[in-house]
Amino acid sequence: MVISHSTIDPPQAEQSTILAFLGLLFSIIVSGCTGHAEVNIVPLGTKRIDTTAPLIVRVSPDECYFWVNEQEELCVAMRNSSRSILGKRFEKEFLLSLVAKGLPAGSGREYRMDRRTARVRHDAGYGHTRSASLSGIFAVWNYRRNQLRGRFRFTAKEQSYSVLSGWSGNNAVLLVGEFAAVADRAAGEKLLARTEDGAMSRTTTQTTPVKPGS
Repeated sequence: MVISHSTIDPPQAEQSTILAFLGLLFSIIVSGCTGHAEVNIVPLGTKRIDTTAPLIVRVSPDECYFWVNEQEELCVAMRNSSRSILGKRFEKEFLLSLVAKGLPAGSGREYRMDRRTARVRHDAGYGHTRSASLSGIFAVWNYRRNQLRGRFRFTAKEQSYSVLSGWSGNNAVLLVGEFAAVADRAAGEKLLARTEDGAMSRTTTQTTPVKPGS
């Protein structure tokens, strides 16, 4: 007796369901290992408005880590990146780090943000921006568990990079977001260090423009 392939192969719909389930399972596993976040960036300038640029820039970091440093400060660092078939010059990367003084007394705490709290770096092809927080609020909960949850809302000073003038500008932006960070100091410190490249260190007094990546 001859059995046709159609009687033993799974239906196309079933195959699609299985693949979708495996993809969801993989994303959950990866997210659980590296954390994740959602960040919204809103320009606050009132002198001009770009007619083509998005009103809100949304970024979804798929890496987010937290740890406590030697000064007993709570640190969080996150990253989103995407490669380009056109080469490294056209790759995109978003980095954000938070450093808050003091640790939660219980499972959560709210922090008032200042000029030292947040650092942001956004590279997209030949476009480069960096930001430092001005003021805002930063809240965390689920402290002492495997995954630290948090939200933030702060204003920042943003600069752009030009080959001719280096870093310049004084644009105001609002950043609003939330995250689920996993404990990983080694991975987090690497990201935090990159947000402080050049003159963005939380302790530096340097003002000389520095080329991105230097």
